[in-house]
Amino acid sequence: MSKVKVTLMEGTAKPVKHSTVTDPRPDTLEWDALCKRCGKCCFDKLVDEEDTLIAMTPCEHLDQETGLCLVYENRFEVCPDCIKLTPENLLTFDWLPDDCGYIVHFRLREDATE
Repeated sequence: MSKVKVTLMEGTAKPVKHSTVTDPRPDTLEWDALCKRCGKCCFDKLVDEEDTLIAMTPCEHLDQETGLCLVYENRFEVCPDCIKLTPENLLTFDWLPDDCGYIVHFRLREDATE
């Protein structure tokens, strides 16, 4: 199992101090610290009947300058279409960039187990 160095700040998801994470669980500071704040997961995706991505519009709650959700703590209640990224689903999304912190972490884990 590989270890990935991420940064955490006590009580928030903002990066500050280093911690080594092997298996972060969703809804933890370690999980949130994997995020690089690109905001791409916070765009509404419009796909056609063949599942081809044809448009992306930022969520109304995304601060595009910081890449942070303005309603993060209550995002699933405020925005029912918000997609919760989990270890089980994130590698299935082709709209996440290759440098997404979650993608990088789990690809490193996959590489380490091969």
